[in-house]
Amino acid sequence: MIEEFTPQVLMITLTLVILVSPSLTLVISAALMWRYRRAVARAMAEPSGTESITAAADWAGGDPAAGWDAPDRAAGVHGADLYRHAMRAPWRNAMRYMAGGVAFALVLAGATTQVYPSGLGLSGFAIAVWIYAWPIVLALPLIVPQPFRIAAAAVVTYLVVYALLGLWAGTVENLSEYRFGAVFIPARSTVTPAGMLRTWLTTNAAPTLLILLCLNRRVRAVAPLVLALVTSIVAGFVVVVLALFSPRGADAVMAVAISLGLDKIWLVGATCLLALGCLGLVGWLLARGIARAYCKGRLSDQSLLLDALWLLFASTYGMWLAWGGAEWIASPVVAFLAYRLVWTATARFARPQSTTGIGLTFLRVFSLGRRSEALFEAVAGYWRHLGSVQLITGPDLAHKTVQPHQFLDFVSGGLSRHFVRDDASLTSRLAEYDFAPAADGRFRINNLFCHADSWQAALPSLVRGRNIVLMDLRSFSASNAGCIHEIRFLVQTVPVEHFVLVVDDTTDMRFLDSTLQEAVADLFPGASNSSTVTPQSRVFQIGDGRRPLQRLLRGLCDAAGGVDARGPPSPTRTPSAWGIKG
Repeated sequence: MIEEFTPQVLMITLTLVILVSPSLTLVISAALMWRYRRAVARAMAEPSGTESITAAADWAGGDPAAGWDAPDRAAGVHGADLYRHAMRAPWRNAMRYMAGGVAFALVLAGATTQVYPSGLGLSGFAIAVWIYAWPIVLALPLIVPQPFRIAAAAVVTYLVVYALLGLWAGTVENLSEYRFGAVFIPARSTVTPAGMLRTWLTTNAAPTLLILLCLNRRVRAVAPLVLALVTSIVAGFVVVVLALFSPRGADAVMAVAISLGLDKIWLVGATCLLALGCLGLVGWLLARGIARAYCKGRLSDQSLLLDALWLLFASTYGMWLAWGGAEWIASPVVAFLAYRLVWTATARFARPQSTTGIGLTFLRVFSLGRRSEALFEAVAGYWRHLGSVQLITGPDLAHKTVQPHQFLDFVSGGLSRHFVRDDASLTSRLAEYDFAPAADGRFRINNLFCHADSWQAALPSLVRGRNIVLMDLRSFSASNAGCIHEIRFLVQTVPVEHFVLVVDDTTDMRFLDSTLQEAVADLFPGASNSSTVTPQSRVFQIGDGRRPLQRLLRGLCDAAGGVDARGPPSPTRTPSAWGIKG
């Protein structure tokens, strides 16, 4: 029985919640994502079970210029301007989170200096701020593409500053001199390299490990939702158990057991089961609320992920502050609110330019797997600051593109409603597309779920009206019948200036060239894509590293802007001029 709710009990309780919730989140998220990918792959391979969709119409032999919706907002925009905006916008967004993270750290540092006074003055406060600013370092790779380079630079910078602050604090004599007979110990500082390392590890090691496990890239898309659900259940259940085993709770259980003639063990078990059911309902409603906020643009996948990161660190920091008393538990709450308020106040830094809103449709060879995932993640990380990204969901990107409301529908058995089966379902799915930026200034990924006999008919609605198309043709060969259909569709319906084909050494270039030539041969005389600007000029050979990605992004921006800073695109540009062999 818990006789008194002491700071020690509070710390143990918070530790239990902090350790159990992320651990369960990892296991549950991994299991659900595995089932989700299997469900998507199975549904994609099945026929729709209805009549064919008629929305595709007859596109063969048409003029790409006819019916193509040119974007008014992109008219007259230089590709160089779009490229500059795409490259800078992630850093502007990162500055918002950094400002919010600093506010978060300042609040917690102020609380810590009260609960654990060190006598180090300003240097001690600066060290506390820097320790609590560690979540910023973990957040940067989640905001800015090319995460490994960003993470390495951020960690090195953080450690260097931390060492410098330790040197400064080491000059502050917070221990007075000591005399005892002939023994004399001069005034000195309590700060040592070992002590600095121990303090950081005690504060940040555990939540960092939990974040790396709980929010790893394989479950990252759904982990924040699952974490909210699991934490509400675990925290609520722990509170119920503490209440039951408190003196008043135990007396109440005994009184009820005697009055009902029940065994107290059965009564406690029934109470716990009832609490779990109620808490599960509360957690589900919380998850649904998060999904609704996402659909309304108040949250994005990135802001949801980073909110989960800061909340987990806030909970861990609160565990140590609980030693000062229950009232200090409010400090992490205030710190998180400060983070959110500063983040919201700096929203103007992430507002998209008036020239943005340029959509990108992503097509690819589904069998590429992680290679396609890496390219999509890198390109979308920048492009979502220019406009939305459209694609047909496949097993390769299912875990990257799943949205909160879609995932919850899957958990509740309603994923089938998101699949295109007929004209009505296609119209409904397209009506759900969101082309406006979220609160963090980033545009959404609009994914389309298709059955084996519906994706071809849905393709025109996915592509037509969008600005540009990026097609990943690495590993493309004669066996990729679906990609052959998409290539023919692009050549015969999309102005050649508006699409880019990505290839590498694994692409069957001879077969690709013949496929493009056959598609052009089917155009009627005088069609825009039968001019000197050939589809072969839109081939980009990509390699590994940052420079090829930058060149690809620049090519996409040129295609979206129509012109670049040096003038209009050359109609005779060759494949070797577009790409870099890696």
